[in-house]
Amino acid sequence: MKSLLTAETIKELHRNGQTSVEITPQRTIITPEARDVAKKLGLKIVDVPVGSERKKDSTSLAGNNRHDSLQAIKKAVREKLPAAHQNSSLLDQLIEKALKDLQHQEEEGSSCDREKASNGVVLVRGSSVKPGKFDGAGGKPIGLTDVIGAADNSSIAAGYMQWENCSFPWTLNYDEIDVVLEGELHITCGNKTHIGKPGDVFFIPKGAAIEFGSPGKVRFVYVTYPADWSAQ
Repeated sequence: MKSLLTAETIKELHRNGQTSVEITPQRTIITPEARDVAKKLGLKIVDVPVGSERKKDSTSLAGNNRHDSLQAIKKAVREKLPAAHQNSSLLDQLIEKALKDLQHQEEEGSSCDREKASNGVVLVRGSSVKPGKFDGAGGKPIGLTDVIGAADNSSIAAGYMQWENCSFPWTLNYDEIDVVLEGELHITCGNKTHIGKPGDVFFIPKGAAIEFGSPGKVRFVYVTYPADWSAQ
């Protein structure tokens, strides 16, 4: 699941005395306002490859999100429980355990095997790609994994998407090329649906309002420009 970095998160980090925040582009969506606020406050956003994130909660976005989630969950649970059943210590232990389990599931989400040469060449083993969850499809089970991005000093991004028997609308604020690997990729523009099959290539220009879909299982590679497509 991708984390969302908002302007409010940036302000909170700044208030806590942080001067930088590490994010993994493949796992983080940054709002344009968040980038503007970070620039104004002098807080540096550092892109790091998957697996290279710092683990300390006090200096990581994940740590701040986890703290916020913990407090919100505790408050919600206590509001639902009768006063006589509110054992604060036990609640904290149970909620902490649930969050740790959830965090472990998310860290085990999207992944892939990569090889990187000293000159910057990157090889991604397609058979190793494990899909993460795409949060931009209204809760539908859309799998997405970015495998190449800004952290690789690339001006373009690439990744894999897959789902089964569902559709969702999307407006692109970037250019995208899709190469169908398995199944049928349906892209609807207005009243016409274009159907791509294995080996077919779509080009979707910036500004296009479309609907992605498939009547069965579909898997494809996408290439986007610029690399930080999720922030556009």
